[in-house]
Formats: sequence, structure tokens, C-alpha cells
Amino acid sequence: MRMTVVRDIEGTVHFIPNGQITAVSNLTQEWSRALFDISVAYKENVDQVLDVLRALGNELRSDDAFMPMILEDLKMLGVEAFGDSAVVIRFYIQTWPGKQWDVKREMLRRIKNRFDELHIEIPFPQRTVVLRHEDHDPKKAGSDSQAA
Repeated sequence: MRMTVVRDIEGTVHFIPNGQITAVSNLTQEWSRALFDISVAYKENVDQVLDVLRALGNELRSDDAFMPMILEDLKMLGVEAFGDSAVVIRFYIQTWPGKQWDVKREMLRRIKNRFDELHIEIPFPQRTVVLRHEDHDPKKAGSDSQAA
């Protein structure tokens, strides 16, 4: 039986019988894209956030360490979605093959640091825990604590 052998980004080797192959995806042919979906709180000024992201893209492209990896300026796609607790902004940076992960990690680091500086909130799920006691008699509660 003929097989195709591929190794994924984590190093796992996959053996695929040729008869089972129906589609092939290549993340590193000719060029790649680092795709970003950045969530910001609803209270944030979206236009300001777009400007901040564009500026960070320009800074990254001007950085001597990342300039050789990036093929084009950041391409802002705009507001992608209204999530449960965030406005999602989508953009991408076109890179040389295989460099999208380096560019993405550095861009995310810069976004986090700049958002912290500018007090732009990146929302995250939060839970409120309410503890209820069956016995609401303050005298009993007080007597229990005095006995201890």
C-alpha cells in the first residue's frame, strides 16, 4: 500500500494511505499569513484600537529582526464579530513561508504590552461565585465562631 508521510508543526509524523487523501493543505508554499483575531472590550474606541494595531504593524515591519520575514504591510480587515464580551478585530500580516508563527508571537507580545500602556482592555471570562448558607440565623453563626 502506498502512503504519504507528513510531519506536523509539533513534530508528529502522520502516515496517510494515498487512497484516503481527499484534500491537502500547505501553510508554507510561496507565502504565508499570520492571522489575528484581537478581542477588545465593548467600551473601547474601535477606531483608536485600529490605529494602534496599524502602528504596531508598521513598527514590527520596521524592526531589523522582523523586516526580512514580512512581505507586506499589515492588512486590516476590520471588525470581524461581536462576541459575548468583546469586539473582535481581524487583520493579517503576509510573511515568508514558515515565518508566520515568529511574526505572530512577536506581534501578540507587542499588542499586549501596548494595550497595557494605553489601558485598552482585553476581556476575558469572569465568574462571580456566590456562597449561600442554609442557616441564616446570625445567632447560630455567631455562636459557632465563638465556640471555635
